[in-house]
Amino acid sequence: MSGNLRSAGAWTTAILALGMAFWAGCPVTAPMPTQAPVHEARLGTDGARYYLYVPSTYDPAREYPLVILCHGTEPWDSAWAQIREWAAFAEQNRIIVAAPRLVGTRGDFRPPPARQIELQRQDEETILDLVGALKASRRIAEERVFLAGWSAGSFAVLHTGLKQPDVFRALAIRQGTFDAAFLGDVDLERLDRWQPIFVYYARMDALRDESIACIRWLREQRLFVEQLEQPGSHRRVEVQFAWTFFTKIVRERPWIRLRAARPDLKNRRRVQFWMDAWPAARSARWDFGDGQTSAEPNPSHEYAAGGTYEAACTVTLKAGRTYRRTIRVQIGPP
Repeated sequence: MSGNLRSAGAWTTAILALGMAFWAGCPVTAPMPTQAPVHEARLGTDGARYYLYVPSTYDPAREYPLVILCHGTEPWDSAWAQIREWAAFAEQNRIIVAAPRLVGTRGDFRPPPARQIELQRQDEETILDLVGALKASRRIAEERVFLAGWSAGSFAVLHTGLKQPDVFRALAIRQGTFDAAFLGDVDLERLDRWQPIFVYYARMDALRDESIACIRWLREQRLFVEQLEQPGSHRRVEVQFAWTFFTKIVRERPWIRLRAARPDLKNRRRVQFWMDAWPAARSARWDFGDGQTSAEPNPSHEYAAGGTYEAACTVTLKAGRTYRRTIRVQIGPP
């Protein structure tokens, strides 16, 4: 039954997509800015192509927010259409935006879940490689990296964004498609409940029910979701709503990231911990999950026995508010 429903949904989306070509006309709603060019490049020698827009006022002495744009189903959408749509807005708001060419964003003739997940993994690698390349070549603010997508671009936003909360502070889905079966390799136990997600859609959009199903699923996982319904159909709801959400999150919610690694190959029970916070932390107290604690922000700790531990860090920001974050570490046998 589920296969038939998925097939029927694909045909419905395909028919609606054909209608969009006549109803919506050109999918690009923002003119190209004249202040700076759009750069087209490739990741490595044979990697995915992407488009990049850097504001004409770019100053290497300051850090910039980064938004990675996930396009929908071709030919109705593309990386080029995404960068054209965002470029003028990015120029005005001093944002670096990049749109990679993705392979797992078909909303019409959707492949079986196993194949779709395989394609999403390819997109995840592309997106993470792109973020890494831009961090190496531009001044990117670690605490202001976001992932946004339109229509079938939601597949990439959810698959990559939910798996990489340490990379993407917040996610935005605009009039998105949704299928819970496509999230089969997302570890639900390791979702970051502090990662905000914004889902916005048009009232008369044929994908409205899928957007609502997406919201329902995310909330069932106890994730923080904000939604917005706007008048209209599947014409593109303005990108400014996503950016308004991102800036609100930066303004109102702290960014705290915990990391752990075992840098000593001779002692696999020793773990190095790091805590990054924005705004800056006034103090931090670690509980390593084995009864031992530390007041250092980036402590090193040796576990006496193997096993899975949940380390916790209680962070006090300069404003005096206290937050608690956790991270799991797996220690092999001694």
